Amino acid sequence: MTIVVSPAIPTRVRRIARADLVLAVLLLAQLVLRVLLYPRVQDVHYIGDEKAYVDAARALSNLVRDVVGPTPVDLGEVRRNVVASGWFMPGMSVLLTPLLLVEPHASIPLVRGYLDVATGVLFLLAVLDVRRVLGPWYAVVLAVFGLVPMWLLFAATAYGDLTAGLVLVLLMTRLVAALRRVRLGTLAPLNGVGLGLLAIAVLYLRPSAMPLAIGLLLLLLLCAVWLSRGRARLRSVAAALIAVAVFGAVLLPWSVLASQTLGGRVLTTTSVPLGLGATFGDRDKRCFGPCDPDASLWYGPVRYGREVARATGRSEVTVQQQAARYAMQDVTTGSYARDVLADFDRYLHEPAHYSVAYHPPGKSDDSVQRAVVTWTERMFRLLMLGGAAVLLLVRRRDFTDQALSVVAKVALAGLLFQPFVHVSGARYWPTAAPVAALGLAMLGSALLALRPGAAAPARVGDAAPVRLFTVLQACCAVTVVAVWVALHVLAG
Repeated sequence: MTIVVSPAIPTRVRRIARADLVLAVLLLAQLVLRVLLYPRVQDVHYIGDEKAYVDAARALSNLVRDVVGPTPVDLGEVRRNVVASGWFMPGMSVLLTPLLLVEPHASIPLVRGYLDVATGVLFLLAVLDVRRVLGPWYAVVLAVFGLVPMWLLFAATAYGDLTAGLVLVLLMTRLVAALRRVRLGTLAPLNGVGLGLLAIAVLYLRPSAMPLAIGLLLLLLLCAVWLSRGRARLRSVAAALIAVAVFGAVLLPWSVLASQTLGGRVLTTTSVPLGLGATFGDRDKRCFGPCDPDASLWYGPVRYGREVARATGRSEVTVQQQAARYAMQDVTTGSYARDVLADFDRYLHEPAHYSVAYHPPGKSDDSVQRAVVTWTERMFRLLMLGGAAVLLLVRRRDFTDQALSVVAKVALAGLLFQPFVHVSGARYWPTAAPVAALGLAMLGSALLALRPGAAAPARVGDAAPVRLFTVLQACCAVTVVAVWVALHVLAG
């Protein structure tokens, strides 16, 4: 009799299988929770910026019909509803355009359902790409934070913040993969095209992402120069420059249209001067004196700028910039530091603040509402820990750990630049949440690596760590600490 002994399954294979099983359960749980929470938001009327994005999407859908049909192209509607005051870039409106092409009079539940499905698909793509590039346990941690209740409610809204955060994850994973290729000397021009498109997609969805987009593209260029040799360096630098060129080429049409419409130079949006004046300046001087009391905080300076521009022939953008500088003429380093810290306080506290708005009529304080607030706040504390890990942790174990750490630091630091130039609030954290979730996974990986005999994870294309990434991580961590200490000293 012959006894056949089956070979033992390697430990690493068993761990990956367990991680994939956990991942599948988490994704299923998120789908169920998404379906259960959708009725809370489906009938809620558009709030704030949402209406502008939906109106712009209708204008873009009408433009597509004009282009392919016999109707003359109406650029006036595009200027009125897409450019408008220059506050919003049209990324979210482009996402909504296919729906409004099929159903021009789409109802609020249909729009919110479409966005819920679109963000769900995008989240799945982000999780799968994280699994492919970083490993299954990173994907598991990201999937866990896809269960944050307030994050799921935001998924059905027309704000671009959450969507930009998911595209940012794709940009980060593709950039980590590209840095591996740079190290191996195999980065191709097509890789640069993909990175440029992802970077500009993040910007179109969230204009405040300009610092991180530029930072990540510059990081790619720096690594292409530093980590490659000979012909491989030429290929890597060419791919990095192609990424920058694609980014600029796709940004250019919007910048030209917005500049021509508003009569002044507009790179992304016009909201930075308004935000500076509202956040750091004297609000009684934002129109070279008090603004129209019947106008809102944002529309007052816009209305004033248009009236002055009409009377003087100057650009309304220029008038708004001059008025903002006038409102800020008494700003001191101390007052600025205090306002920045207040901005961070609004950014990091009450993460479920918008749950008051996104609920069915008459159910503002029911048990589901309380559960949304409670679990969002609990999970948000872990996200804050992950964000701190992203900014302060220095990885030196292997090349992929280092690359992720550097990329995540640039991305999160770029997002957190907003409180320094613009009013912040509880609506903006969904953009940074996926990055912070990856930071929590980084922290867990770093703690597990401290175990005696712990082996580095085997990844395709991985290599030994490099000194450049260690230095970049350390510089970023020191800068973050120095800025935070300086803000508190100046504010005190």
